Amino acid sequence: MRSPIEVLTGRVGGFTTIEVARRTVPCSKHVIEKDGERLALCVLVDSGKLYRFPFESVKPMKGLEIKARFLRGEMEHLRLREFQPGLCRYVERADKAV
Repeated sequence: MRSPIEVLTGRVGGFTTIEVARRTVPCSKHVIEKDGERLALCVLVDSGKLYRFPFESVKPMKGLEIKARFLRGEMEHLRLREFQPGLCRYVERADKAV
């Protein structure tokens, strides 16, 4: 059985567990989606990039693997922009923008 220190110093998705926990912060924001505005779980990455976190019922270690994907930049399609305090909308890529 692994000790708690071994778990913390282990690697998840190419990053150390401590690094993933330090660089990602969960938060709740009102997100404007296609079906209307709703309160949603979001992840703030590196104190500057805000993403929608659609995996709300995931267990903790699997959640760290998903957060590592946010750090690698694989989840850019879920990126949000806060245009009013607490109110966000999705950032469309330049190729999808009209």
